[in-house]
Amino acid sequence: MIVDSHQHPNPSVPEVMAKHGIDVSVLLPVGNEAVGRVRQMVERSPEKYVPFFWIDVENVERSIAELRDAAAEWGCKGVKFQLLLQHCYANDRRLYPVYETCSELGLVALFHTGAVAFPREFGIPHITKYGHPLPIDEVAFDFPELRIILAHMGGNYHYEALIIAEKHEHVFMDTAYLPFFCKRMLPRVTPGELITRAVEVLGAERVLY
Repeated sequence: MIVDSHQHPNPSVPEVMAKHGIDVSVLLPVGNEAVGRVRQMVERSPEKYVPFFWIDVENVERSIAELRDAAAEWGCKGVKFQLLLQHCYANDRRLYPVYETCSELGLVALFHTGAVAFPREFGIPHITKYGHPLPIDEVAFDFPELRIILAHMGGNYHYEALIIAEKHEHVFMDTAYLPFFCKRMLPRVTPGELITRAVEVLGAERVLY
């Protein structure tokens, strides 16, 4: 079975899955509205998709209640954090009740990591400093039962991300979007080289396609 651990809910997903022989895709919503698209896709084809949730940082208490409902009613398995847009660091204490809930329910926390060249999304500025993985190190210490995924293998912060994952056995890395980051790196490096090094350090079971 081939599982794509990093996909977003859009109409092209079935075509991408068929083209690449992917059996199951993890659907990561960005923004509150995307949660509805995730739910629709999962309810239509539950055997094909693993749903994740989105947290409204300004309404954490309400979001946690909705997350509990999503886990119970339509099988939500984790939370996607895009802190570039949510404008906070991973160790922001407002998010700690979310991590506590995820730990309690056995849900995964996936964080975007890395600097991207998009100035805005949904009209909201992408603030690069929030894409650094270093604050996740503190979260990993504070929540040893919480499974954490560092998306994009840290992006341009791949060294720091790899060190964090090496320190914490409950931290994983995914390989999404590596061509974007590698194209901009000096010295030059290929996605294959980054993946190979991560497998050498962490083992293949903690490097997610």
